[in-house]
Amino acid sequence: MKTTMNFSMEASDLSRYTDCTDLRRFYQSFGLSGLELMPLGEDPGHLVEKDMIVGVHLRCVTDWMDLDKHMLLEHYRKDLEYARQMQAEYVVFHVTQVGFAESLVYKMKHTDAEVVDAAAAFINELLDGQDYPFWFLMENLWWPGLNMLDAKITERLLAQVQYPKKGIMLDTGHFMNSNIYLQTPTDALRYLHQMLDAHEALLPMIRGIHLNQSLSGDYMRDYLKHPLTPKSDPEELATQTFLHIFQVDQHRPFTAPGVRELVSRIDPDYVTLEYITRSREEHAQFLKAGTDALKPIATIRDLAARSLI
Repeated sequence: MKTTMNFSMEASDLSRYTDCTDLRRFYQSFGLSGLELMPLGEDPGHLVEKDMIVGVHLRCVTDWMDLDKHMLLEHYRKDLEYARQMQAEYVVFHVTQVGFAESLVYKMKHTDAEVVDAAAAFINELLDGQDYPFWFLMENLWWPGLNMLDAKITERLLAQVQYPKKGIMLDTGHFMNSNIYLQTPTDALRYLHQMLDAHEALLPMIRGIHLNQSLSGDYMRDYLKHPLTPKSDPEELATQTFLHIFQVDQHRPFTAPGVRELVSRIDPDYVTLEYITRSREEHAQFLKAGTDALKPIATIRDLAARSLI
């Protein structure tokens, strides 16, 4: 199993490191194998070297079913070609459909089945005739599509996608967002195991995990009493939506007792500690908490004892 951290080609991430050696030392200090990279922009300082990249998170379009298909194919093929050039072992693709207004008022236009059927057809066209070497891992969100709420829907998606190296990237925080009544990390852990029970036959298809915690139920229960009215101006609507989403999707360390056993039950090839942080220092704190949660208790105690010597 390879453990990585998320990283984006965005100024907020790039500016935290002086050079590639600094970045490499940072993630290696937590015992990580490398990066799951989202190619949002350019890397003018050449911080990222090819051997650092384990996975590439495609720049996913969540409101796509009514867009021009040729444009979408070009968009994704650019990222897929980048992943090939960087010799990534896997790529990540969101299987969902939700517009900005839908995400604010919670009145959805499509069913899970409609979205996974459309996504499977698009994925087949996107990958048909290509010789990509990497795994194509489909990620859950809490919107219509792949949300892991119904094993039959998950199976329906996997059955239709023809690409041989296909699988699931389970985002634990996204799954938590599907239940606004979760109160504690222990509640979340129990909820995840219930989902895994339902998906028992499909567990080998979960090749990767985005391991993080999102317990935003208090916010959501209050929000749904007085949901925002979507703005008519597209830019204002986008800002309105992203501010709301950042409240919902927290991307914090998932450190409940039993997280290591949860990961062991799934037995994935890849675990990405996927966090949203405000600084390098906060990212380091989150990574330490996340990696400690994956260590055997004895190992943590041994490390603590050595630090006292």
